Amino acid sequence: MTIQNYAVYRTSVSGSEAAGYVVNAIVWDGVTSYSPGDGLALVADPDGKYPVGSTYAASTS
Repeated sequence: MTIQNYAVYRTSVSGSEAAGYVVNAIVWDGVTSYSPGDGLALVADPDGKYPVGSTYAASTS
């Protein structure tokens, strides 16, 4: 897999940060073990559409 940018976002509300709030951006190969932590998830973001502080709306389909 190619190394690319990923956005780390909240999957549930935490303090003043809503679900979908982007808390970090990382560069990851998608293969090496990585866990964003409890209440967080990753989304591939090769075009940089989700900078820290933005909101990612996860697909429900």
